Amino acid sequence: MTDREIRAMLRAATAARFLDGWQGPHTSERSYCIAPVRGDATEHPLAYVLGYVRALEAAGIQPLYRDSEPEGTDYA
Repeated sequence: MTDREIRAMLRAATAARFLDGWQGPHTSERSYCIAPVRGDATEHPLAYVLGYVRALEAAGIQPLYRDSEPEGTDYA
């Protein structure tokens, strides 16, 4: 899964109001800060974020891509 795919899913989760927002990737470990609607924004390692994105996919969330984004690196 590329950073572009991850960002598209987090963007979709924000549009669906599962999240208040997100930021990332950060650092060479590719962590992301995720801000759920209920709860504090927290920095999460890539492995957690990949699981979160897969759960969003299982819930039927469709990614929201931006044409201006770079493709990125494939992580999983």
